[in-house]
Amino acid sequence: SCEGQTRGTLENNETVRNNQTEIISSTECSSCLENFRSRLKPILCEPHNGSLAEGSGCKLCPRDWQLHGDKCYWLSKERKAWTRSHEDCSRKSSRMLVIQNQEEMDFIQDVIRGESYVWIGLKVTLRQGTWTWVDGSPLDPARFSVSGPAEGNRCGRLKGTQIQSEICGFELKWICQKEAAMI
Repeated sequence: SCEGQTRGTLENNETVRNNQTEIISSTECSSCLENFRSRLKPILCEPHNGSLAEGSGCKLCPRDWQLHGDKCYWLSKERKAWTRSHEDCSRKSSRMLVIQNQEEMDFIQDVIRGESYVWIGLKVTLRQGTWTWVDGSPLDPARFSVSGPAEGNRCGRLKGTQIQSEICGFELKWICQKEAAMI
């Protein structure tokens, strides 16, 4: 039986059930998870052409998050400074929005639905005075440009398709993103 083995994280092939430690082989664990997925799939995933193909998966996001491609997106309802917004995304096991391409920028317009400004995961690095995404990658100015200064305590905010420089202490709504769960 796989009961209890699908919850939590399995480290070193051990799990705790009824206050006793029990060793589960990798094969048993894989079999258990596959059984769990096969039971969840018809409940949570929309059938494609009337049935779910064997071996196919679906992508799921937490409640109140929007799925697009392989990622889930969430827009806050409250306003915070950039650093507190960044911390909130981390608490949600996500990160602030890092825009990869124009197609993702176009989708984000649906997520923000006309909000005046929202924080994204873009900040000026103090040493170089350059725009850097929260994943450590530099902003590609050929892809996206930022209007306003790239100095001091400045962070990126989005309005429509325009990325603008703003003082990081200003309070705005923000967007988090994370990888979608596959089942």
